[in-house]
Amino acid sequence: MKRIHIKSRKKLFIIVPAVVAVVAGLSVGAVFAYSRSRSLVHDDLNTVEAGVQIIDNSDPGFGRKEISFYNNDESNANILLRIAYSEMWTKSDGTVISNVVSDGNGGYTNVVTKNWTSDFNNHFRDGGDGWYYYDHILAPLQTVQVLSSISLNNSSYSLYNYDISFRFEAIQADANATDSLWGKTVTVGQDGSVTWPF
Repeated sequence: MKRIHIKSRKKLFIIVPAVVAVVAGLSVGAVFAYSRSRSLVHDDLNTVEAGVQIIDNSDPGFGRKEISFYNNDESNANILLRIAYSEMWTKSDGTVISNVVSDGNGGYTNVVTKNWTSDFNNHFRDGGDGWYYYDHILAPLQTVQVLSSISLNNSSYSLYNYDISFRFEAIQADANATDSLWGKTVTVGQDGSVTWPF
């Protein structure tokens, strides 16, 4: 799990080997970004870990938040990738507050703008189950970036803490594995394209 935390001073914390928190300046509030992952390769007899990781090349505070997913070993299999994210605002006492505010026109807008990449906007399909499914295989040593930056839209929220978390799962690019592990029917083309049923 990786965590980026924005606060009023600069410091790097390693919480546990699986959790990294980076702290940097933004008034009194805080921003967290973290991830959990599960990478699986199905070989009809066993399910084993696949070498996929999240890469975070982000600046402290709101602004550049480059989140990518990387098939990190040249001996890895081609994989299928799905990701999910969630976000939450909290007060200093832990009270959860809304992610959305009135836009002044009878509607609502999210307090944080997430600037997704063209890869995310054009090549991840909403599965309707909380997951976004990549419509290409992720080949060994290949990376796909999904987020480029975040910005705060409401200054009254600068005193609060913001969390955005990313999860991903990766499995071998195989229709049987996808059906067995994710319950999804998929077609993988010779060109590396992936067709999901949604």
